[in-house]
Amino acid sequence: MQHHLYICLVWIHILCAMLWVGGMLFMTLMLIPALRGLKDPQLMRSLMQSVGKLYHRWGWGSLIVLFITGFMLLDYRGISHTQLASSEFWQSPFGTTLAWKLSFFVLVAVFSVIHDVSAIKSSKRENPTPEHRSKDRKLASWLGRVTLLCSLAIVVLGIMLVRGNPWL
Repeated sequence: MQHHLYICLVWIHILCAMLWVGGMLFMTLMLIPALRGLKDPQLMRSLMQSVGKLYHRWGWGSLIVLFITGFMLLDYRGISHTQLASSEFWQSPFGTTLAWKLSFFVLVAVFSVIHDVSAIKSSKRENPTPEHRSKDRKLASWLGRVTLLCSLAIVVLGIMLVRGNPWL
């Protein structure tokens, strides 16, 4: 792979990570607090559903691109499919760090699926009680927080893959 293609892949990978993590930070730190200030639960739900649908498309798209470009970048670094199948690779400092990163990636995907399924069920519920709404909101909130923390861990692990792991 030529160096300019590598730079392009890194740029796309970082851009998608920014979209994923930045979108979650935007919602957590700005959108949700601003919507709570509206004091109109129906408007808040409507706006969250609208933004959620957009983020769903862009977020899943970015995760797919991150997965693909991640393996392409490994290939550029000389890590072949054969090495990935080797137990010695996974015991190396780089392999251990990559294993953690991939584990957190799987957690992010699983938590995102659970979040999406629960959001769809919640939006289709006819005449939800205040208890149901509260329960749905708490579940979405906790899933979002855990997904954000796992995503931030992925960013740190990605930096350690390139710059070295200070703990290994």
